[in-house]
Amino acid sequence: MLDSFFFDIAAREPERRALWVDEQLYCYGELAERAGRIAAGLNCAMPADGRRRCLLFAHRSVAAYAGVLGIMRAGLAYVPLNPTVPAARIAATIAQSGAPVLLVDRRCAARLDEVLLLIDECPQVFLIGDEEEPGCLTETPDSCETLLTDRLPRLPDVSTVLRPPTASRTPQDHAYVLFTSGSTGAPKGVPISHANACAYVAGQLQLLGRLPDARHAQFCELSFDPSVHDMFVCWANGACLYVPATVEPIYNADFIRQHAITHWNSVPSVAAFMQQLRKLGPDAFPSLQVTCFGGEALPRDVVQAWRRAAPNSRIFNVYGPTETTIGCASFEVTPAFLAGSTGSAMPLGQAVPGMELLIVDAALQPVARGESGELLIGGPQVAAGYLCADEANNRRFVDRRYCGYRSSHWYRSGDAAREVAGYGLVFQGRLDTQIKIRGNRVELEEVEQVIRDCSSAAFCAVIPWPLDDTGRADELIAFLTGAAVDAAHVVRGCRQRLPAYAVPQRVIALETMPLNANGKIDRRALAAHYASCNVLT
Repeated sequence: MLDSFFFDIAAREPERRALWVDEQLYCYGELAERAGRIAAGLNCAMPADGRRRCLLFAHRSVAAYAGVLGIMRAGLAYVPLNPTVPAARIAATIAQSGAPVLLVDRRCAARLDEVLLLIDECPQVFLIGDEEEPGCLTETPDSCETLLTDRLPRLPDVSTVLRPPTASRTPQDHAYVLFTSGSTGAPKGVPISHANACAYVAGQLQLLGRLPDARHAQFCELSFDPSVHDMFVCWANGACLYVPATVEPIYNADFIRQHAITHWNSVPSVAAFMQQLRKLGPDAFPSLQVTCFGGEALPRDVVQAWRRAAPNSRIFNVYGPTETTIGCASFEVTPAFLAGSTGSAMPLGQAVPGMELLIVDAALQPVARGESGELLIGGPQVAAGYLCADEANNRRFVDRRYCGYRSSHWYRSGDAAREVAGYGLVFQGRLDTQIKIRGNRVELEEVEQVIRDCSSAAFCAVIPWPLDDTGRADELIAFLTGAAVDAAHVVRGCRQRLPAYAVPQRVIALETMPLNANGKIDRRALAAHYASCNVLT
């Protein structure tokens, strides 16, 4: 089971350092004790209705990490809520999760009222964490502290620590559920089983090697799947996870040096921003030994700057949708490769240990070597399907056999790729309307649906802008047709329902929407129109 990577180390070496957060260090034994109390309390508090999921609304605190471990220890799947997104999106995730219990730390309790008011059927809420934890009330206004946190119940106080869960567990049980952008206007849940996650961790240990005294950094929220890599690849090594107080890239360089971080994992955009801030000077990070970039295309200039800053680090370009558990392909960027290649973006590389990659045509038949097609992903990391059985996107999961491949269950990535000798797979763009903004998945159809809901537009189209040589976009531009389009009202509506990275930066009213020969909205024409004029919203 995924949590066993941590608890096995805690049982053998309880005094080993496990977590640094809020300027305080916690050993494996201490964190295990906190998690054990949460697990025991959940075993008493969970309703016996078969729903084995628990929401976690916590802000990168020791309570958050103990909550992750305690929820799984109780035989439940944890469902992390992102405290940085609008209340409406948090409420939508809670409603779709179907989880009967929500654990909240004192920092996030300040937002509970505005979130729960938007839900018809509220889960049972319990407060976790200690009042004396460093910084536990720094983001909680006094009024909220008095009106809400003081009246939230705590989990039943059960003295049993490290007690096995009362419910029997199997590797096919869900370890966690993450919600990604959905094409229908609402996020969709991706449940990942213990078997999926353990296969990933085992493959990473084989790929990256073991370094027990390593220091891993975590710069993302728990609702973003690289956090699973950060936590459990770290703890499977018996290493220590270091969590900065802020994820603002301007502070990253100092944090790496101050704590002699050995393992770095982020989207390339973070490194690109550090490069712009001139934080990637020669030999800036001599302690780094392993660097993983993923979530979006990795530009050549970024990886070259990072190599100069971290000369002792191996650098991996990692690829993988949430549905295939964090990463299913990787490419190690070596000095020899950089010297002998000219591409603007790094290749996707080969399948990680245990996984299989196959390029197919529109009929899901394998293409000839070197030809482009859709990338199928198979292997033990592939999720069974989406949380909702009637989710339209479940058609992305297909069950079929291919000659020469072990897998019978595949995920249609929607990514176009081809195989290039010496490089492995090379990314060639999306086949649908999904894009990445600073490493975050965004379904353009979801943004368009939100805009239609909060406007009187007859037609709506959203495009990424601007696109660089690697296909990355910094922002979104929305085009609307119809009488009396109020751009400011549209933006306000989007901010209430979408994460900040998915809110269009420009809203442009058009008399008519350009169409292509097939009668569909011509997004290339929209991009050309925007490039040719400077439109202010």
